[in-house]
Amino acid sequence: MLDWAGFDAAVSYTFDDANSSQLAHYDALNALGVPLTFFLITGKPEAADATWGRAVRDGHELGNHSRAHAHRGSGEDLDAASAFLHERFGVTAWTMAAPFGDGSYHALASTRFLLNRGVADGLVMPNDATDPFALPCFIPPAGAPASAFDAQIDQALARHGWRIVLVHGFAGGSDGAYLPVALDQFLGSVGHAASRPGLWIDSMLNVGAYWRGQQLVTAAMAASPDHASAVTWSWTLPPHFPPGHFLRVTSAGGTLSQKGVALPRDERGYYEIALDVGVLTWSPDQ
Repeated sequence: MLDWAGFDAAVSYTFDDANSSQLAHYDALNALGVPLTFFLITGKPEAADATWGRAVRDGHELGNHSRAHAHRGSGEDLDAASAFLHERFGVTAWTMAAPFGDGSYHALASTRFLLNRGVADGLVMPNDATDPFALPCFIPPAGAPASAFDAQIDQALARHGWRIVLVHGFAGGSDGAYLPVALDQFLGSVGHAASRPGLWIDSMLNVGAYWRGQQLVTAAMAASPDHASAVTWSWTLPPHFPPGHFLRVTSAGGTLSQKGVALPRDERGYYEIALDVGVLTWSPDQ
């Protein structure tokens, strides 16, 4: 199985709070050409802005950051935020970000979402024991220069990990972003990341679904001994796993298939397993 879809490392840029400076600079953010994740506080007036609908159409992710942004979470509050996102923008919130990183959201997230981002620092590694309902992130200090972001990207590449970045907003705006950074410094840092060919830049959902899918298939293969004849592995997706996600694998020979349908080999040498199918068969060459 290929870590990080065949890349050396991964990064996800996340934004909290539906901050007005995010809206003001949406065109510049979208022009970066990479999928971003926006966690909205749906009780804020800014959460109803039509720009978020445009973000969905542009391929970005909208996630749940609660309705009230309370220190202590409640299921009612999270469910109201998810309902708002579905009714207003037609999206299912598969991921959330715990307000203040508070631990009370852990159990609530595990019954409602695929992933929850916290606020502790750290890298996520392939097949590691990181809690999917307390994912770590890098929070830059106020006014952080591009070099501070670049160092995080370079570290992720050196260690073969997934770095989640959390930005609340930029200087200016009507609602005062927490720890704001300069727009030009952030844009420059994403340009640095995009210039690294070994880096996968994608939403928290897309990278996280790959990471969790790899864990499932790895466990299925580890539980089944090797055979000279055909072997089939199976797995069950956890609740709140989004449809339509794949895992990339390679094989030194034989045929890979899912429910009797042979998988084509990509010109770059890998096969894509549909995680929804829940089963993979390898057959030796005849």
